Parts: sequence; structure tokens; C-alpha cells
Amino acid sequence: MLAPVTVKDLLSKPSAEIASFLGGIYEHSAWVAEALVKDAESLASIETISQLAAAMKAIVNKSSKDQKKLELLCAHPDLCEKVGKLEMLTVESQEEQSRSGLQSLTDAELERFNSLNGAYRDQCGFPFILAVRNATKHTVLAALGGRVQHTPEQEFMVALEQVHKIAWMRLLSKIDTSDAQGFLTCHVLDTGNGCP
Repeated sequence: MLAPVTVKDLLSKPSAEIASFLGGIYEHSAWVAEALVKDAESLASIETISQLAAAMKAIVNKSSKDQKKLELLCAHPDLCEKVGKLEMLTVESQEEQSRSGLQSLTDAELERFNSLNGAYRDQCGFPFILAVRNATKHTVLAALGGRVQHTPEQEFMVALEQVHKIAWMRLLSKIDTSDAQGFLTCHVLDTGNGCP
């Protein structure tokens, strides 16, 4: 992995380099970074990691078609797929799932995850998405069990927010924030909605 760069240093690079650097922030959706670099005016106004994250989030949220957002959701892998067996799993997803313990499930846990993942996908039409970087397999299972009870419409919005959380965490891992002022990140489990 490349050493983190500051937002200022990143945005001083040519557009193609910026797009390449940010291309994996949204899972298999380089179009977000490509749209960002095409908007020179907005790009020029970005000074902080929060502003960068907000600009990328706005591109997704302003996407005129729910179909584009659905494609973004469907670009995510099913959680708990074995890393070695899932060719489409990005390096970032492999790391995130491994850190949360999703690659070391017992047979009973894997059976439960597969059952809930299947029910969720059948109900919603896209995979269960959760920002798992700071979660445990138990947290993920609890969230999945709670969210499978939601309507597809509710889950569409919750899943998009989780995609943005994943993007935020990926930005934090790639951008140097050592000179940030008043920067704080917090991870709390929202037990009411079943997500961190």
C-alpha cells in the first residue's frame, strides 16, 4: 500500500492520478472518482478529508438514477465469502473482512451468515452491506439479523449510508490526516438500526 498523502498533495496531482488514487474508495465504482476530477471548480474548493469525502458522497447521492446507486450496491461482495474463492473481492474488502474475523467463522456461524445473507439478498435485490473495518463477526451477525427485518426501501437507504461509511474509512486509510484540526472519529454500535 502506498504511504498516505495529504489532501493538498493529492489534489495537486494531475486528474488521472487523482482518479486512480481514489478509484477504489467506492467498491468497483471508479466512476465516482472520475466524476470528481471532471468538476474542476468543486475539486479546487476541497481542502480537507471531510470535504473530499463529502464531495464524493454528493456525487453518489446526486446520481440521477436509482439504477446507478443499485449498481454501486451490487458491486459489493456478500460478506463472509471466502477470500480465496471470491475473485471480485478487492484488496480493501479482503482486509476489512479479515480484520473483522469474517474469514475465520465456525461452520455454524458460516451457515447462519449464509442463511441470513441469502434471505437479505432475496428480499432486497443487493448484498448486505456493512462497514466492517471496526466490527467483529458478532457485531456483523447482529446487524444482519436486525436489518433483514427492514423493508427493501429502508435497506436501500441504509446500505447507501454504509457504502459511504466504507468510503470514509478507506479515505482515512489512504489520506494523511496528521495535520487535521479538530479531527475526531468515533465508532459506536447503533443497536436500534443494527449497524455501527
